[in-house]
Amino acid sequence: MAMLSEIFKKPKPILGKIQLLALPGAPDWEGQWEALITRAEQEATALATGGVDGLMIENFHDTPNASGRMDPAGAIAMTMLARRLRQFTELPVGLSVLPNDPETALAIAINCQADFIRLPLLTGALITQGGIVNSRLNELLHYRNQLKAELPPLLVNVSRAHLPFKTHFTYGNGLSHLIEVASQLPRLHERMAIVIPDGDIQPAEVGKFKLDIGYPVLIENLSVPQAVDAYYEHADGLVLDADTRKKSVMYPDALPTIDMSRVEVVVNRLRRVIPVSEMDPDIFLQRG
Repeated sequence: MAMLSEIFKKPKPILGKIQLLALPGAPDWEGQWEALITRAEQEATALATGGVDGLMIENFHDTPNASGRMDPAGAIAMTMLARRLRQFTELPVGLSVLPNDPETALAIAINCQADFIRLPLLTGALITQGGIVNSRLNELLHYRNQLKAELPPLLVNVSRAHLPFKTHFTYGNGLSHLIEVASQLPRLHERMAIVIPDGDIQPAEVGKFKLDIGYPVLIENLSVPQAVDAYYEHADGLVLDADTRKKSVMYPDALPTIDMSRVEVVVNRLRRVIPVSEMDPDIFLQRG
């Protein structure tokens, strides 16, 4: 937990995700800088106003994801946006360069002074829509030495999509599979935490996982919004995603954006903050 308390002001931090539109160099880039910046600022504002404790910027819409390094133009754009959003809010800001480009994530983090980076893959291999992606840990460590830099705090993904180390026949074997993958993670430094998708582990299993592994654990709430409270109770933090976006009535063809009120409802419930509408009116009366 020391790693998380070093970055975030509150215990059990709740992170919000900013999913950038396609960046320069990506197949879907349309040259619309204003739309790219406006959407990023909207999502940052909605998440910060909704009460999250940190922001994670993803090049989510750079699809299909490249299996190698990020396009240099996209990396420059992501750096500019991250620096802009750091000026936009006082919240800690982290980066996730998907699906697996830790060198670019490190370079951007250094240039915009990001508070952490999220790595979808640190060791082994990962099954993605584009095929099997292999770890770039060796490349990351070489690049760190070239830049004469320290690794920032790391949020490292562990999921059922990670191939096991012993035998493929154990692939997808629930909690034991996640523990096996996490047990192979190198301890690059003490500032590491694990991120697990909510569909890959049951809330009651989080405590067992933490006990066996010894890392702080954040649950990424992707697909089970009704179980977010149970996950948050057992985990050391939450990456909020499910049920936080809504379609625009005015622009039905546009991608869904962050709904501040939805974020606020979830954050307040998890933090046990009572809405003003539900408070006893007498508490606002001045007493002589």
